[in-house]
Amino acid sequence: MENGLPTPHSDLPISEATVRKAQNDHTLDEALQLTGFGKVQLILSVLSGVSMMTVVNEAVGISIILPVAQCDLSLSPWEKGILGGSMLLGIMVSSYFWGYLADTRGRQRILKYALFGTSFFGATSCLATGFVSLFFLRLLTGVCVAAPASTVYAYLGEFTTPSRRSQMLSFASVWGGVGIVYVSLVGWWILSYDWVLTISDSFEFKPWRLLFIINTMPGFLNGIAFCFCPESPKFLVSQGRNEEALEILKKVYKLNKGTDSTDGYEVTSLRLDPEDAIAREQSENGSGGLLKSMVQPIVKLPYVVYFIICCVHNIGAFTIYGGLGLWFPDIINHMFSANAKVEGNKVCNILEQNGTQAIGMELCNDESETFSYTLISGVMSVVQGIAVSLVLGKIDVKIMTMFNFTVAGICGVTLQFVTNPYAVAILFCLMIVFAGHCVVLVNANVVALFNTKVRAMTIGLTNVFGRLSGFAASSLLGNMMLVNCELTLIMLSLLMFTCSISAILLPSKR
Repeated sequence: MENGLPTPHSDLPISEATVRKAQNDHTLDEALQLTGFGKVQLILSVLSGVSMMTVVNEAVGISIILPVAQCDLSLSPWEKGILGGSMLLGIMVSSYFWGYLADTRGRQRILKYALFGTSFFGATSCLATGFVSLFFLRLLTGVCVAAPASTVYAYLGEFTTPSRRSQMLSFASVWGGVGIVYVSLVGWWILSYDWVLTISDSFEFKPWRLLFIINTMPGFLNGIAFCFCPESPKFLVSQGRNEEALEILKKVYKLNKGTDSTDGYEVTSLRLDPEDAIAREQSENGSGGLLKSMVQPIVKLPYVVYFIICCVHNIGAFTIYGGLGLWFPDIINHMFSANAKVEGNKVCNILEQNGTQAIGMELCNDESETFSYTLISGVMSVVQGIAVSLVLGKIDVKIMTMFNFTVAGICGVTLQFVTNPYAVAILFCLMIVFAGHCVVLVNANVVALFNTKVRAMTIGLTNVFGRLSGFAASSLLGNMMLVNCELTLIMLSLLMFTCSISAILLPSKR
C-alpha cells in the first residue's frame, strides 16, 4: 500500500487519477440513477402516453366512424372488417422497418416524423370516396403510426431506471384509455349533428368526415412536442456518441434537481452496460450482412423462447383489443337496437337471430349506448392503467400479465351465460380492457429482456405478429360471431388462458 491506496495485484502504486477515473466511469443505468427521478421522466411519460393515445385514436376512432359512414360509402360487412383492420395491416408491414430505423437513426427523430405522417394520412382519410380510397389511406396511416406504436416504449424506457421502467410504461399507457374517452366524447358530440356541405355532385362533407381530423389532432400536437425532446441517451451511447449522451444526462439532472449547476453530478464518462457492450462487439465482429446482424441476437437461447412467448402474448392481446374491439360498437348497436330489447336474450342469440343481417344490418348511425359503453371502456382502461402502475413496483410484470389474460378469459366464458344487456356490455368492456393492457405489459417485458441494439426492432417484430392477428380478427370475427357465436367466444377465451399459462416461462421482472 502506498499513499493509502491498495495495490492488490501489483507492487506498483495506483494513482489517484486512475482511482478517480474508475469511480467516475458509469454505466448508463448508474448515470440515470444519479440524475434522480422527477420532471423529465414525468413529462416524457405524458408525451409518450399521448403517442400511445394517437394509436388508440386511430384504431378506436375508425370503429365509431364506420357504422355511420357505411351508407355513404356503400360498405358491406366484409369491407367494414377489412377497413377496420387496414391500419393494423399497415402497422404489421412496417413495424420491423421502423424498429430498425429507430435502432440505427434514433428514437426521437423517427417518432416526430412518424407522428406528422400519421396526422397527415389520418386527416386525409376524410376525403375518401369509397372502399378502395379509404383502405389505402388507412393503410398508410397504419404504416406511419407503427413507429409511435412501438418505438415510444424503447424511448421512454431508456430514460428510466430499471426499477421504475415497467411502472412508467404502465403509467404512460393510461393515455390509451384517455384516447378511448376522447374519441367517444368527440364522436358523440360531432355525430349528433346532421349538417352537410356539398362540395360537388359526388362528394359531400358530413360530420363523420370531420371526425377523422379531430381524432388525429393529438398526434399532430405530439409530433410538435417531440421536436423539442432530447434523443435517448442509451441510443447515443450504443452508437458511441458518449459525449452527447452525457450532455443530455446533465440537462436531465438539472431539471430533476431544480438547479442550474451540474457540480453535484458525479458522472464524467459513460460506458456501455455489459449486455450492450457484448451486443456491440458481436455486431462489429460479426459477418453475414444486415439481416443477420438484425436477427442473430434474438434467435439465441434463452431469448428466442422469450421472443416466441411475447409474440404469442401480442397475438392474444391484439385478437381481442384490435379484433373484437373493432366490432364492439357494432355489437352494442345491435344489443340496444329496438328489435333486440327482449328479456332473456343472450348476446349470441341476438347476433344470430337475423343471420347475416345481424352485424351487417345498415343502421347508418350509432346508438347512444355505443358511445356510453365505449366511454366506459375508456374510463376502465384509465383506472386499470393507474392501478397497475401503482402496484408494478411491488408485483412482477409476469404476474400482472397472467392476471390480465386470465380475467379476459373469464369474461369471455361468462359472456355465454349472461342475458342482461348492460352486464353483457360491461363484460365486453372488461375483456377488451384487460387484454388490451397486456400490449403494454408485453412491450415492458421486451424492453426489460432485450438489449439496446435490438430493443426497438424486437418490439416492432412482436408487434408484427400482434397486428397480423388483429387484422385477421377484425376481418373474420364479425362473420364468425354470426356463424357460431358460442364457439368463437370459447376459442377467444382459450387463447387468453393459453397466453396466461405461457407467461410462467418468462423471467420475473419488476
